[in-house]
Amino acid sequence: MADTETARTRAGWMDMLRGLAVLLVALFHIQYPVAERVPGTPDALLRFGEAMQPFRMPLLFFLSGLLLPRSLAKPLKTYTAGKLRGLVWPFALWTAIVVVCFEVLWTDDDPLRLFTDVPAMLMGWQHMWFLSVLIVCYAVAPLTRFLPSWALPVPLAIAATFIVSDGSWAEYGQKVLWYGAFFFVGAAVSRYLHTWQRLHPALPSAMLAFTVVWGYIAAHDRELRTAMGFSTFLISLVGVLGVLWLAPRIPRIRFLEWAGRGSIVVYLVNLTAITVAFESIDALGITDARAVVTILCIAGLALPLAMVPLGRTVLFTWPAPPAPAPARSGDTVNPRRTPR
Repeated sequence: MADTETARTRAGWMDMLRGLAVLLVALFHIQYPVAERVPGTPDALLRFGEAMQPFRMPLLFFLSGLLLPRSLAKPLKTYTAGKLRGLVWPFALWTAIVVVCFEVLWTDDDPLRLFTDVPAMLMGWQHMWFLSVLIVCYAVAPLTRFLPSWALPVPLAIAATFIVSDGSWAEYGQKVLWYGAFFFVGAAVSRYLHTWQRLHPALPSAMLAFTVVWGYIAAHDRELRTAMGFSTFLISLVGVLGVLWLAPRIPRIRFLEWAGRGSIVVYLVNLTAITVAFESIDALGITDARAVVTILCIAGLALPLAMVPLGRTVLFTWPAPPAPAPARSGDTVNPRRTPR
């Protein structure tokens, strides 16, 4: 009973952190359109979103990695089928939705340009890169049955440092390596999670203080908050681990837990809806500041959250096959018995 309660508590704060991270991503996507269309937008709004940039996505990958050992405990066939239904399917479907929406919005001399850019779609067009990189991480993850998870993050982060090309495949490879490092750190830490969260407050508190200071500095220096190298990996990891220690000590926020359970819905719908809303604002000539902010907030927050209950539908996951009904005692066949 105690183990069940511990598992529920762990799932609760993990959902809460996931919900917090994905809502910070949604707000970040809203802030630039607002700043572009609303004169006098407070600079603090932009700085806050930029201060969170070194930690939002690393936290999402880290949390996915925390659940990896439980996923890999399943048979390989079950593991693969689950990732195909829960990741590959929504990635393929929403890539098509995004391409269709943006192709209509951004009509130019080559109306089929987006449809024919297959490499861009595979790497994750626009915000779809998150699912694309996560799919690669899960595809590689079964190797950790033979190679321990803790052996991967440092080489991955170091390798990301040495990618300097500006080509699209090089940039994608850097994302896979850098964010993959957080994914496999999460998998490695999962075994020691309870020990870490029971640590004396001195070290985690110092880590959290450093995170606040670094966030402030990074908000004023684009290079510091966007560079993907070994040093920035370590800095972001300090923040992620500090938040991980703090999470069980924060009062439960049911709304964030609920948003976290539907994080894939919020993430996929958010930027797509914002882009449509932004282009509509331009097309309709809407200039009133309150109207612009209202439309963008509805598109970027209200609509994605309203769609969270659809998270188990075919829009976001391919339905699992029904489990076979248990055989009734009267249906049991005795193979030694010769039918008459």
